[in-house]
Amino acid sequence: MRAAPKVLVFGSVNIDVVFHACAKLPSPGETVSCASCSRLNGGKGANQAVACATVCGELDDEDGVDVDFVGCLSAKDDAFVLGALVERGVEVSKCQFESGVETGTACVLVDTQAENCIVVSPGANNCLSAEKFIKAMDSMSDAPEYACALFQLETPFDESVAVAERVRRDENNPCVTFLNFSPAKPELAGAVLACEHIDCLVVNETEAKVLCYYIEDIEEEDENEDDEEDESSYYARRIAKFSDKFVLLTRGAAGSSLHPPPMPVTGEDKLYYMTGTLHLNKGQVVDTVGAGDAFVGAFVSSVARNRLITDAMSIASAAGTLACTEPGARPRAIAAAQSRAASVETLCTSTELSTCTTRELFKRFDR
Repeated sequence: MRAAPKVLVFGSVNIDVVFHACAKLPSPGETVSCASCSRLNGGKGANQAVACATVCGELDDEDGVDVDFVGCLSAKDDAFVLGALVERGVEVSKCQFESGVETGTACVLVDTQAENCIVVSPGANNCLSAEKFIKAMDSMSDAPEYACALFQLETPFDESVAVAERVRRDENNPCVTFLNFSPAKPELAGAVLACEHIDCLVVNETEAKVLCYYIEDIEEEDENEDDEEDESSYYARRIAKFSDKFVLLTRGAAGSSLHPPPMPVTGEDKLYYMTGTLHLNKGQVVDTVGAGDAFVGAFVSSVARNRLITDAMSIASAAGTLACTEPGARPRAIAAAQSRAASVETLCTSTELSTCTTRELFKRFDR
């Protein structure tokens, strides 16, 4: 039996304490009551790992992926946090524990009008160690070869870079690396754009604007800007061109797009793939909390399985839409993304590149 491709998610894990239906969001010095309180699992890294595993929910084992999640938490939360990941098909044996530090925690207050405010304490997320992970990998006689690796900015960026460098070493089994520039951190924009160990940046429209502001601060805008190009596409194209990376742009209800760096030899920089979203009936949208992470996990999973690039985009878009039909950050509804992907329209501006598999596409632009 063919071994399933492996995906590494190196990132954050949180415990979300949610206060539901607060009478109002409190002002300074004010105490308010709420209807109920929940203790839930969260964190962008852990949520994306679950999404990556869940989107294979309708596949046979032979066509699935193995997802390794590496995060850092307090040992006292082992059963609650890691048990929830294992139950969703995520491998957690490489997770790290830090004594004297709480697991990352988010306090979420939601009022009766669904408005919210959030306070986050990074806790053990700030202790996630690349050195520990690399030492463990180097000591293994059968260390995993990852098809893809995924990172975010809820853990120290330098640690992610070190891990990305380690997993990309094997030229015979290249690992495609992704960084979700979330939460957006302007102070890291220059380092992120210059990092040679990241193949693809994943951004929403706000995060793309943050990166593009950095670019425009150090170089003039394109003189031949296309008047018909929408703002978010312009941002994504500039980022891809400046950083020499792929840019995967999520546009919410407007769909998504993938912008390659300039073509080798020709330098063409206006190639892109674009998808729409699934049509949902009125009332089907419950919340959008898990949509972005579902999209990212589904796309990375599809790249690991070397799907056609158009299929990968459609599956990711379907997952992001289906996530909105279920409350919470780890929706199970996205398991149907592959069967629903055919309903998502996909456009490619290059006939030549429209039939590429994902790994072939990344290889064509490999520097």
